[in-house]
Amino acid sequence: MIKFWSSQYQHRVLCVDNDELSLLMNATILRNEGYEVIACADPLRAASIAESEELDLAILDYQMPVMNGAELAVFCKVANPAIKVIIFSGSLAIPSSELLVADSFVQKGSGLPVLLNAVESLLKENARKKESVFKMQANDS
Repeated sequence: MIKFWSSQYQHRVLCVDNDELSLLMNATILRNEGYEVIACADPLRAASIAESEELDLAILDYQMPVMNGAELAVFCKVANPAIKVIIFSGSLAIPSSELLVADSFVQKGSGLPVLLNAVESLLKENARKKESVFKMQANDS
């Protein structure tokens, strides 16, 4: 099923962190940068959102109760294969095999400019891929 949504924003971002203060701060900054943000502190609720909403990118904390960020990333990718995923965590002890499901890893200590650069870079990459798909479809017509 294809979902169409209208929004004043160009990109929809799911931001998930069980630390509600960090979640609020990140969501506010992303909104100020012009992104539509769905903020969620509960990874199970976030999984439901990923399944039911059209999203461009997910920013996921790694260490959360019930489900870690890598597990949630897998769920997001299954629900929406085109979604880009950033694991944004203070933990450096994440197994490399779990980081493979993410498109990027940003350490929280790196600061928000690094996160924003990763967001912009991944969304530009997605836009280029979508544009090339549209061109190929147009050429096939």
